[in-house]
Amino acid sequence: MSWITILWSMNAAACLTLAGFYCLVWCKQRENWVYLLFSSSAVAAAAIAAFELGMMHAETVGRYEALVRWIHVPTWALIVSFVIFVRLYFHAGRRWLAWSICGLRTLVLILNFIFTPGINFRQITSLRQFSWGGEIISAPIGVANPWGLLSSVSLLLLLIFFVDATITVWRRGDRQRALVVGGSMILGAILAWHVPLVIWGIIEVPFFLCFAYSGIVAAMAYELSNDMARAAHLARELELSDQRLNLAADSADLGLWEWDLSKDEIWVTPRRRAQLGFPVSGKITFEDLISRWHPDDRDKVRQALRNAIENGEDYEAEFRRVLADGSMRWVAARGRVYADKQGKPIRLL
Repeated sequence: MSWITILWSMNAAACLTLAGFYCLVWCKQRENWVYLLFSSSAVAAAAIAAFELGMMHAETVGRYEALVRWIHVPTWALIVSFVIFVRLYFHAGRRWLAWSICGLRTLVLILNFIFTPGINFRQITSLRQFSWGGEIISAPIGVANPWGLLSSVSLLLLLIFFVDATITVWRRGDRQRALVVGGSMILGAILAWHVPLVIWGIIEVPFFLCFAYSGIVAAMAYELSNDMARAAHLARELELSDQRLNLAADSADLGLWEWDLSKDEIWVTPRRRAQLGFPVSGKITFEDLISRWHPDDRDKVRQALRNAIENGEDYEAEFRRVLADGSMRWVAARGRVYADKQGKPIRLL
């Protein structure tokens, strides 16, 4: 097996491994679409590596024409996923540039399957063999298709988009992300310019678009892994904070509860949960909770809560709680309603 085959295969394998890992992460965190976008871009980078390896070892013009045509599919997926990733993950990059790049790459993909043999060449007459790093590589000899300039324009817009997004992230003060991810994107977009130079016959090298873009994939994976590490650290800190809060609440004989209005799900501090007769885990609805209050006080509590939710007022009520032995205990309750950006109440604490 040649060193070229090993190198391109390792590139594809690394991308597929990252894609599989972050696809599993996305399955557990469906709200984080950046993980799915990253996984898609990594799969596309692996596919590009496979196509390029096949093109280098192609022995017939027909085989080369088929590969150079179909490589546009993963290239389209890769570029579009990069652009959307930048918009979602960094909240940067001009929207009109993002739409222009996605629209132009889609047009290139469509025209690529309209023209024969594709948008890159009007005709491939033959393949020339040349030595590269001690390996014999196939390269096309043919007439470049002028419509292929659309691909070059999209690469230029992509470079401008990456530069603009990187500057925005840098100015926000997030310089590590700007340097690692933004820098790799800019470098990858620059290296991608070897493709039109090869097609026009200006330079004689094999296509290595997969390495230009897999560097971006690696930088994206690095930042996403940092985010996961920070999230794990934050989760540990929140767990400690929760333990301190529960200790303080128990010491003061306070019961804390929070009502998620959209899900009708209530969280209660563990000790109070046990005192109310609820299991250690499991969903608690508002009706479950209010069933622990004295029947004569329930309507009063419902009305106080309804007023707080509808009018955005603080909630105050006094009611009786029925204990397990049948005795009663008076409870003084206070709460506050929290709303989303549109002013819609979402939870009561």
